[in-house]
Amino acid sequence: MILTGSEIARERANGRITIEPFTPEQVNPNSYNFRLGRTLRVYQQMPLDARRTNEFEEIEIQDDGYVLEPGRLYLAHTVEVLGSEHYAPTFAARSSVARLGLFINLSASLGDIGYTGQWTLQLYSMNRVRVYPGINIGQMMWWQPRGEILLYDGKYQGSVGPRSSDIHVDFDKQFARQRFPGLGASIDVAEVGPKFAELAASSHRFRVPSAFVVPAGEFTSALTEEQQAALADAFVDLRATVGAFFADSVAKIQKIGDGIRLPEEARKLLRARLAEMYGKDAEVPLAVRSSGLDEDTEASSLAGVHQSILGVTGAAAVIAAVERCWRSYYEAPAVAARIRAGNFDPTPRLAVIVQRLVQPTLAGVAFTGLDGDDAVTVEYVEGLSDELVAGVAVPTRVSSTTITDQTPDVAVLRQVVELVEELRRTREQDVDVEWAADAAGVHLIQVRPLTATRNLTRSSAEPLVQAYRLYFDALPPTFHLGEVAAVYGSYVAKRGPAHRMAHEHGVATGAGWVLQFNGRGLADPATAAALRETLRGGSDECVLDFGDTLRQIVVAKDDVLDNLAATTGATADGTALQAVVVRDFIRGRLGVISRLAGDGGLVVEYTPEGLMALNRGTAGGETIVVTDVAQGFDADGNVRMPASGTTLRPYLGQIARFTAAMHAKHGPVTLEWVFEGDRLHFVDYSVLGDHDTVSVAHGEVCISAGTARGPLLRLDDDELLRRLSIGPAVSIDKSQDVSEHEGLARILARVRAYEEKPIVLAARPYAVLSVLIDHVAGFVFDQGSALGHLAILLREAGVPAVAAAGVDGDDAVISDGTVTTTGRKGE
Repeated sequence: MILTGSEIARERANGRITIEPFTPEQVNPNSYNFRLGRTLRVYQQMPLDARRTNEFEEIEIQDDGYVLEPGRLYLAHTVEVLGSEHYAPTFAARSSVARLGLFINLSASLGDIGYTGQWTLQLYSMNRVRVYPGINIGQMMWWQPRGEILLYDGKYQGSVGPRSSDIHVDFDKQFARQRFPGLGASIDVAEVGPKFAELAASSHRFRVPSAFVVPAGEFTSALTEEQQAALADAFVDLRATVGAFFADSVAKIQKIGDGIRLPEEARKLLRARLAEMYGKDAEVPLAVRSSGLDEDTEASSLAGVHQSILGVTGAAAVIAAVERCWRSYYEAPAVAARIRAGNFDPTPRLAVIVQRLVQPTLAGVAFTGLDGDDAVTVEYVEGLSDELVAGVAVPTRVSSTTITDQTPDVAVLRQVVELVEELRRTREQDVDVEWAADAAGVHLIQVRPLTATRNLTRSSAEPLVQAYRLYFDALPPTFHLGEVAAVYGSYVAKRGPAHRMAHEHGVATGAGWVLQFNGRGLADPATAAALRETLRGGSDECVLDFGDTLRQIVVAKDDVLDNLAATTGATADGTALQAVVVRDFIRGRLGVISRLAGDGGLVVEYTPEGLMALNRGTAGGETIVVTDVAQGFDADGNVRMPASGTTLRPYLGQIARFTAAMHAKHGPVTLEWVFEGDRLHFVDYSVLGDHDTVSVAHGEVCISAGTARGPLLRLDDDELLRRLSIGPAVSIDKSQDVSEHEGLARILARVRAYEEKPIVLAARPYAVLSVLIDHVAGFVFDQGSALGHLAILLREAGVPAVAAAGVDGDDAVISDGTVTTTGRKGE
């Protein structure tokens, strides 16, 4: 709605419009005539540059006038000081001036509510026109605004005389707004994360502290090519070894992360964004929070694994805090959390929120749907809620159904309840809300689906370390397995009955536990001592399993507490509950595998390099063959063994009895043992199909029966194959694709380069060679076990394989345990 001339005069008299000096005769039916001032500015050098100050010349218009040349821009000014804090101004040339071919503005006829000063005019003439100081050159109109008024407070406020372009002042600010969008900007949740996206959506209806976001793309762009390549290699190796070298891999990843810095251009724009929002030299306390792209979704939380820093002041500290959040993405807790979720992508998926920090009188959290009804549950403390969220502070807890006029802090609590109920209604789902209240009212700090909250690790304010025997104890309902649930289930379902059966037969086993703990429990002297006592005995080392994709981490028992804290991110005051499976790791003097063979026979393989090496194919084994167990172990010719096998002779009866018992219960099986001191410990077993047979012929080990022929391809990548086979990447009942590893990809390329499938010759039956099963005709190994994991997979796939030392040549034929080559065959 435009103001009429009489209304302009009336509002000027009321002080709601500024016109100085004011002449009533200058009032038009719906505008006010303004006059041309004496000063002109003309730019001196071309081209003009929007990024810096442009030189100009000032010209004073004399009383006899000044001739404007066509095609040239002159910056002029009004005589009058014009403006309003209540109406939106626009201006245009008077029609008589326009008829001379003179423009008084080129593209900027709209003013801001709140600007008051002399107005700069952009004079551009189509003809040579003489102008005079004080002529009526244009007219100002005022419009009634609709909506909340925000007053102009920009760089041209209070101008006197013509002002040349100060666009350079806003240059960085304009780009900073685009790079670091605020709550009201158009955003992509895939760049800013659900946390910021929810705040942005809520800011239109609720009180949300001012904020902007450093999108995840800025993090990605900050990585150098060398850092990207190094991270990619580290995560491929981490995936291939499935955590077996977790500490080493994470140390490498963290070192790369420590070197990531915000680029200089981004630093400059971040300073501009901070200056615009919070003042150039302001000491406004800010919160710098991580906003992971995979946080706070309906299926995931990842709560607490990334860094947040409160009370940050100044641009330098904010930049450092952003980099600190970035570094947390590549630290052990965050890496472990992603690995447990099966995510091995090295690309950073983390935005960072920079937000004004509310200094609250009360702060807390609120939930809907906790008890299956419509009530809002509120927990709060005085001051900041960070200790409440961390589980450190003891909160006041109320329900919306019990709040009355006599409830302490009733005014704030009712605002919180109203806020939360509206969020639930608009989102059509139960919500988890973080809030803070100051003199201005209740501020929304964070909102996420309650489904994410239900997936959060539970917490305990008390120091907690609980240990239950893995194979023998039932867990109480309060035990929270979290991401270790599947690992725990597989161990208990399979190994539990076997370990209990071993005890019934007087067979020793390694101990195992499932632990529930928090950071306070690991740091508390009493609970930490109790855990050390629980783990004491058996072996000096143990295996840690944190989940399906982070397992078989071998550590010294003395280092268990430190490893638990580092891998889970549990701090000394941490209350979040974590779970881990811990099993004795008995390296032993010998690793042993046993299996019934033929009609009443027994095959036992062993190596001083340990069970894991034998099982993963990284060590060659010696073989004991008992033709008929019923004849005993001293009968002539019944037992064939190397001289080194005499150590196991006293234990062959125990091995045979328990192997037979397990065979009777499960069918064909292989049993895994370790020999330590003077005791043989049962570890695990694997069930085989009925087609599995084991035979020893001609002094060679027939690993997998069948006939094959093809060119002989020798693989000398022993260190690579050994490393990848140590991690549990491939097992009998579960395998993980590690073929994307650069080294394995190179081997696959060599294999596929043959026109016909080759026979691969390798030092040992490394488990990771299973990735070649579909691409080769057969395998020959210098040394090998017929009972290791790869051997079982080869028999299941029907791929012929044999262990025979000294094989060489260009082409080979495998025929049920014998190898013929065009070259020579060693003895």
